[in-house]
Parts: sequence; C-alpha cells; structure tokens
Amino acid sequence: MNPGIIDTVIQRIKERGGRVTVQRLAIINVLMRLDHPTAEEIYQYMRAEFPTLSFTTVYNTLKSLKDLDVVREYYQDERSRFEISENLHHHFHCVHCNRLIDIEPGGISVQISPEIEDEFGPFDKEVILRGICRSCREKRAESS
Repeated sequence: MNPGIIDTVIQRIKERGGRVTVQRLAIINVLMRLDHPTAEEIYQYMRAEFPTLSFTTVYNTLKSLKDLDVVREYYQDERSRFEISENLHHHFHCVHCNRLIDIEPGGISVQISPEIEDEFGPFDKEVILRGICRSCREKRAESS
C-alpha cells in the first residue's frame, strides 16, 4: 500500500463532508496493516490500545467510511471483509483458507456488451474469483 495513502484518505473524507475522528483514523491505520480484515478482526486488533472501544463502534465506523467511499466492503461467507478503496481491482477468494487476495490490474479482462451497458449502465467492474489458492493446494498435496 502506498505510504501517502493516509493523506489521500483524509482528504477524501474531508471532500465528502466527513469528519476525521480518532476512531476513523485508528481503523484506517488497522486497515493499512491487516489484509482484508473482518470487523471482528479489526476490533480484536484494536482492543489492547482502545480498551473502551466497542464492536458496534468499529462496525459503524467501517460503514461510515464505506458510505464516504473510503473503504470497500466484500461480502464473503456471511461476513464482510474490508479494505481501503485506493483503486478498483479484482480479487481471488480461497474457499479453503478464506483469504481474499488482490489480483493485479490487467490480470483479468471484463468486456461489457453494448446491450448490458444500455440496460444497466454499470459504472465499475469488479471480479471475485473463487477457488483454492496455491498454498492450500500444496498443503493438500503434501498431506495426501
């Protein structure tokens, strides 16, 4: 992640009429450290430093950051994973270890037909591939 992203995120919050609060900055910092964490993982990570922090505060802060288009939410197995929405990219979801892995731009190409464009008017394209990652496949092969 780009080290200057924190300034960009703060600017984006302000441009969209949001306030830069201690909770928002703390959660943004955690999002920069963890790889596609759930709200629960963020809460557990922050508990030592913020003992009075509630899970509800974490969840509501993530939702407000999502509404400000600072954070993206990915629904996965009845829970959500979050990341800073620096730039649109695709993902791979390993159904074995449950990791969500970024796919480099250009790794997947999506073509939208003129009929679909006309019918739905999509404004972005995002793909989530599902399968078993190389690490999990190798572990399976070793254990067989």
